Amino acid sequence: MMKLNKVALALSSLLVSGGALAHGYLTEPPSRDLLCQKGVNTDCGNAAYEPQSVGESTKGFPGVGTPPDGKLASGNNSNSETLAARLNEQTSERWAKNKIQAGEHDFSWHFTAVHATQNWKYFITKPDWNPNKVLTRDSFELTPFCVHDGKEIVPPKDITHSCTIPERSGYHVIYANWEVSNTTNTFYKMIDVEFEDTVPSEWKKTIGTISPKLALKAGDSVKTRVFGPDERPELSTTLNINSDAEGDINIWSKALAARINAQQPDLRAGQKNNQGEVNPVEGMNTIYTRDGSGLTRVEIELDTHEEVKPVMEIGGVKNQYTITDGHAPIELTATVTGEMVINAKLFDKHNTLLGFGSETVKDGSVNVALQNKNPKPGNYTLTVVGITRDQQMLQQSFDLTLSEAAGGGDYQFTYPENIKQYVGGTKVLQPKDGKVYECKKGQTSGWCTIYAASANHYEPGVGGYWKDAWSEVGTAAKSHKH
Repeated sequence: MMKLNKVALALSSLLVSGGALAHGYLTEPPSRDLLCQKGVNTDCGNAAYEPQSVGESTKGFPGVGTPPDGKLASGNNSNSETLAARLNEQTSERWAKNKIQAGEHDFSWHFTAVHATQNWKYFITKPDWNPNKVLTRDSFELTPFCVHDGKEIVPPKDITHSCTIPERSGYHVIYANWEVSNTTNTFYKMIDVEFEDTVPSEWKKTIGTISPKLALKAGDSVKTRVFGPDERPELSTTLNINSDAEGDINIWSKALAARINAQQPDLRAGQKNNQGEVNPVEGMNTIYTRDGSGLTRVEIELDTHEEVKPVMEIGGVKNQYTITDGHAPIELTATVTGEMVINAKLFDKHNTLLGFGSETVKDGSVNVALQNKNPKPGNYTLTVVGITRDQQMLQQSFDLTLSEAAGGGDYQFTYPENIKQYVGGTKVLQPKDGKVYECKKGQTSGWCTIYAASANHYEPGVGGYWKDAWSEVGTAAKSHKH
């Protein structure tokens, strides 16, 4: 029986992931995709939900097309390119920047799925690069400034490298490459950095960010809350929104920055130019203060007026879906009162995120289709979240089952019985997991006959390199033993 739960949650719950598909990101300094998940970078698309999956592409940079120019951030793997296309955007003010200095610096990775590793390489943009043009090979020094040998072993889930960063000034991009040794892929990560103390400026200390995530409406307002360390209400700046046009994400963020600069002598909001001046810009604005001001942080508070209480009803969800040709399409209908972004996620029993779909709807219905990655038979939870523009969130969850199409799990042998008879196309039952595997055809078929209790590298579903020899068919249906 389908189980339905309705819960009202805080927006901060969006940052909690139900698991990780693969494979990793940089935590120090945080990569562009991780700052999307944290909400520091905005308008990132689905990359905000899966930073660990961003940037997968054919190994070999700076070789041609690995990945192609203009797709250096997303990579050209079909899943990653779809997931992270927005991360290929490039202007001087588009992305949040990590403060950094030339010289010794640690780079820390977190892996959600580890792989045997060939190496890690770090590239940096040229001194005269143009930050307002799409990133290409011509943007970067093509000799890495730092290389760490992976020795073709599996690293720990968290690893740190010490590198010497070359001299630069202002904004630059570091291109970090994690080259896997047991696949054809590399994971490419962008790190946006700003070199400190290279431009004389009285505005040295960063204490906040205007990161506009929502469009505002007429009658709404936004204000700053200034702390140093206790709250300083007399230093607050308020911007009233008089029309929907003024509430555009890019418009109100720039207007608030300009008002801060006009009203607060110890604060400046905007982007720093080559003369050390801080000027308001559309989109994200950094908030600075002078040394000695005593101010420690600035928070942004929205006051919105939602006239209609949000309502979300979900229909069209089945108890069971069939996996056919490696796909299990799931589609639902969301009917809402008010305006919402609808995010649908599919989690397995380990709380790993395996599918995602998103649509926007206002006072009506919309169909949301989930794209699932390598669905397997089993029990799943479908979670549907509706987010209003004033950050209210509604959630509904459904239990469902995915199953193989009939006849998908016939087999000839129970592994490893009669192992010397295995050839390309032979199907076997793996008793350890109840699944059927097919020996791959071609030159690798001989690996299917290699097995010892002390050397089970190619044992289907179990060995470290089983995917080189076998393909998973699905849950066993019936036996046709020889």
